[in-house]
Amino acid sequence: MIPKPYIDFYGDQTRWFIGRVVSITDPLYLGRIKVRIFGVHSENTIDIPDSDLPWAQVVAPITEGGTDGLGNNLGVQVGSNVFGIFLDGTHSQLPLVVGSMPKEGDVNPLIRGESSLDKTVTVTGAPSDPYAAEYPHNKVTQTTSGHVIEIDDTPEGERIHIRHKSGSFIEFHPDGSLVIKTTNTYIDAGTNANIKATNVNVEATDVTVTSTTSTVTSDTVNVTGTSGDVVVDGVSLVNHTHQHIDGPGLAATVGTTQKPNKV
Repeated sequence: MIPKPYIDFYGDQTRWFIGRVVSITDPLYLGRIKVRIFGVHSENTIDIPDSDLPWAQVVAPITEGGTDGLGNNLGVQVGSNVFGIFLDGTHSQLPLVVGSMPKEGDVNPLIRGESSLDKTVTVTGAPSDPYAAEYPHNKVTQTTSGHVIEIDDTPEGERIHIRHKSGSFIEFHPDGSLVIKTTNTYIDAGTNANIKATNVNVEATDVTVTSTTSTVTSDTVNVTGTSGDVVVDGVSLVNHTHQHIDGPGLAATVGTTQKPNKV
């Protein structure tokens, strides 16, 4: 037999509720939220200020660690409609939120098949935007600042798209091609950076290569620029002097190399 003081906690007098989230700023960083519960809390914030509402625990998916600092315990936002139960039954002071209830207009347009994201890239040969999402195949996470992650399983339009709020992005296309657009790119490979390709094309105003040993394996390497220079270890490859020997037994002479078409 369950002692009377604990009956409410065992679900014998469970009350369910629907409410609207008014705060997610938990001072204890536990992922708790404040909910103004329909039919229980007055809509008039003078009668019951948001500050007087009890903190509600939130049931997180089992895929979100929930311990040792792992996982993302909170994704719900202010204004969301949520469903839950009171752990203390008729006392109704210990709310537990078990899920959210999306409202019309809450679904991200990228999920609905509506994209307004600019993916313009000016690299020669770059493929066009492959977005062709169909509901409900595109799984989208968008943060409050505007970061976006798309994992799209739309048949023949499968993509992975990671986007920064600035507009920089990296996207895997349905054929496996990779498109990257950023303001600036810095790669620290540590020990080795190896590139293998049939053709390597570089479009730049200036190209500077600084390395103890630089190796690029390719059938063709093209460096294209309207102006500027190609510099390897401080030596210009567009205008530079070097010593060469015209033939056996002849003295070395100094010449000037003019702009090459290919490097």
